[in-house]
Amino acid sequence: MVLSMVSKYEKIIYEMLSSEPITPNEIAQKLKITYKTAQRALLHLALTKEDIGYRNSGRIHIFWKKDLAED
Repeated sequence: MVLSMVSKYEKIIYEMLSSEPITPNEIAQKLKITYKTAQRALLHLALTKEDIGYRNSGRIHIFWKKDLAED
């Protein structure tokens, strides 16, 4: 039996991502959830999906959807 640790927000957040960078704070404000919930879902997406980019610039975490044809 394989358990999946998928947040109930992951599908919604995945659909919100585009090629424009977005922070967990922006996601949290749009969905009216906590920053930590948004950040955990985004980090999980970045680790499990090939088309999600992630960059940490100091305290700021930035996420975006990559165009896989460019890689």
